Amino acid sequence: MLKLAWKNLFYERTRLLISVGGIALAVLLIFVMQGVFAGSEEHAVAYIRKQPAPLWIMQAGVENLHMSTSLMTPQVINDISAVEDVREAIGILYISAGIDLGEDVVYTYIFGIDSRIPFGGPWKMAEGTTDLDYNEIIIDQALAGRYGLVLGDLVSVLGNDLKIAGLSQETFGIATNISFVNKTALATAMGVSPDAASYILVQPETGADMDDLIDKLHQAAPDANLLTQEAFIASDQQMIRQMGADIIRAISIVAYVVGLLVVGLTIYTATLERIREYGVLKALGADANGLVVMVFAQAFVSMVLGYIVGVGLAFSVAGFVVRLFPEMLILIKPGELVEQLPVMVFITGLAAVMPLGRVLRVDPMMVFRA
Repeated sequence: MLKLAWKNLFYERTRLLISVGGIALAVLLIFVMQGVFAGSEEHAVAYIRKQPAPLWIMQAGVENLHMSTSLMTPQVINDISAVEDVREAIGILYISAGIDLGEDVVYTYIFGIDSRIPFGGPWKMAEGTTDLDYNEIIIDQALAGRYGLVLGDLVSVLGNDLKIAGLSQETFGIATNISFVNKTALATAMGVSPDAASYILVQPETGADMDDLIDKLHQAAPDANLLTQEAFIASDQQMIRQMGADIIRAISIVAYVVGLLVVGLTIYTATLERIREYGVLKALGADANGLVVMVFAQAFVSMVLGYIVGVGLAFSVAGFVVRLFPEMLILIKPGELVEQLPVMVFITGLAAVMPLGRVLRVDPMMVFRA
């Protein structure tokens, strides 16, 4: 019966292509919209995630990077640096401001960095330098391309004209735009010491006991807040959702539900369209068990083919969109592909069961009617 189901399914290829295409488009919709939401969250925490610092120290009461103000004195940095098992303690300054590009002002997260530090600045450069002079800035390559800017052009930040000395990558997204300036220059604009820090990025010595190190850091800076990198990321992602990413998530949930309904409806309709063929089999002596096996076999083969095609389309569309709009990140995680399979199996099984009663009750005599 399984062999017959296979032959019957591929006999009318146009019908099969329509079924597989409908399922594939639904799968495409599901994964692309989920990818947009995941990508927006990933862009928002890109700076934190890309830094090789498993521990972050900030002003007491602060738990976020976005929409937060943190400032610590140079003494705090010195105390943290003196703690045993601390390899590096990098202090960076941070402020949110607009970059005046002439016709537009782009809201930006600006980090003040020292060229001597081993990390804390851009993690991927397209061109230019990270050794910034007082009146220089690094902006994202995609942002520069959008506004026709090149190395050497001037932009205005906090009323100061800064020359573009470098173009970074992976720092411009729909949720976050990141730029880097000279730390001393930013300290002057903020009216603080160049040795002060908004956040301290702590990199431990190899093999250091993390729990023990955290206790030592708490003792060294009792008035500061300490978060692990993952906790800091989680806190920032929660803040991003409160800032509006929940709207994207709601849209992705709607797209998910619509996609599942399309899958179910496609399987249901395809099963009913073959009811005359089931009547032929019944007239030839097929029993109820054989018809049930055929219905489910054809439904699941269509689903698997549509799922495979849909996943391929999702990755293709994601890559194409990112090339057209570099600020967008459509993040399709391999784990989600596996996680969605049980849901697809359930929806397919349910959609195949619903018309099963009509299939089993089909009158074999309908085959001989015009």
